[in-house]
Amino acid sequence: MYIKKIENFDIEGLLLITIDNFYDDRGEIWTLHSNNDIFPNFVEDKITISKHGVLRGLHGDRDTHKLISCLEGSFILNVVDARTNSKTYGKSEKFELTNNGQLVLVPAGCLNGHLCTSEKCIFWYKWSEKYDLSKQVTVMWNDSELNLDWGTKRPILSERDKCGEKFKGVRL
Repeated sequence: MYIKKIENFDIEGLLLITIDNFYDDRGEIWTLHSNNDIFPNFVEDKITISKHGVLRGLHGDRDTHKLISCLEGSFILNVVDARTNSKTYGKSEKFELTNNGQLVLVPAGCLNGHLCTSEKCIFWYKWSEKYDLSKQVTVMWNDSELNLDWGTKRPILSERDKCGEKFKGVRL
């Protein structure tokens, strides 16, 4: 990966990475690979395609790091630290991602959720562990304890996300 810039946040391990993309009159090329000291080994890639107003999350587990990017459109990404021994437990960070070559590394033990803010968005993420629903936690997207800014009060939700648990007591 050709990294142009790395930004750190209060949440340990949370990074915003800007890659050095190649652009010309035909479009652009992103070069991504994990043979560096920044990333864990990734074993699975997922792509979600959402329409405007769809909110997916807050989801997470104890073991999985995620590298998240926007391939088309735009979305709001909220990340919440749910790690048992973290000094930033309960702290959140908000990102507004577009297809501009920025990636967010979400550490294991943190929750993430995204809201599609364009007509359509393509959310691409790499996982350091194979997906296992039995290890996943789903927290209410609108939990008052977290007070996350989504910019909407009526997102389109899956049944799983409608039934999310309260954040209080969630420890990964």
